[in-house]
Amino acid sequence: MTNESYFRTYRAGPATRRMYPVWLCGGVLFGMGLIAQLFLWAEHGDASPWMLFNVAVVASVVLGYVSVKRSATITTAEHIEIRTLFGGTRQIAWEDIEEIGTKGSPKTAQVAVIHVIGRRISLPHVNSRDLPSFSEEVSLLRGLWEHRRGPGRTPRPHGEGTPAP
Repeated sequence: MTNESYFRTYRAGPATRRMYPVWLCGGVLFGMGLIAQLFLWAEHGDASPWMLFNVAVVASVVLGYVSVKRSATITTAEHIEIRTLFGGTRQIAWEDIEEIGTKGSPKTAQVAVIHVIGRRISLPHVNSRDLPSFSEEVSLLRGLWEHRRGPGRTPRPHGEGTPAP
């Protein structure tokens, strides 16, 4: 498993990327409305109650787009890197992972890792909606983890500090 193709980067899948034009159109239309209302406010000194609504819509469109572009799960030889908009970047070494499992229904399944301290951490964009071959990707991640976690390491049985998946 020294081949670099085993290390993957998981980002927004096709279902999410299809929404980019909708976000762009919504942001542009509400942005134009906001600019028009700001000009009216500057000229007449009277603010429209819709201005606050336009600000909220434009801000949420921008925040949603930036969040999807920033969030990712990246596997390397040393660790799994989890990037989120507000949570920053977290790196979890392979040997610090107790288990890699799935949660949720088959239609909305998500991969989560269980950290040594017993914390369950969801991996962004490693889910059945973004990945057409979800079960294969879970198997690949588990195989990579088993190979990289260190020689002779066996996971603790459930009930010894490790939550059940």
